[in-house]
Amino acid sequence: MKKNFLFLGFITILLLALSSCSSKNESVRFEGEGEHWKALYLLNKGENTENGQGSIIYKGKDKEKLGKVSYVVEGETGKLKGTDNETEGKINLNSNCSGCATQNSKVPYHVTIKWNGKEDKFDLKAK
Repeated sequence: MKKNFLFLGFITILLLALSSCSSKNESVRFEGEGEHWKALYLLNKGENTENGQGSIIYKGKDKEKLGKVSYVVEGETGKLKGTDNETEGKINLNSNCSGCATQNSKVPYHVTIKWNGKEDKFDLKAK
């Protein structure tokens, strides 16, 4: 009888330990490109948290002559946007949230970039 209790106790502790180790964390790589720009965004998400970082890079020459660049990266649950006067061809993207809804891995981000009277639009899709 004592062995049965010890065995059941051991199994219970083991199941609790294993269930606490299983988390719903996921890392997703989003990529895409338009005619003039390309982007990469790495998203790490948990059940109610999301941390992302990436960059948008100009594919052409004369990166120092881009001037003022405005961008919007819009996802299912939010958007990143900004304006930079001196990008030198690269825009860094960073986002963090806790207690938030998270981006579905199957839903793309929509990117719009405006500079020097021009516009480039494309989607970032999970790879």
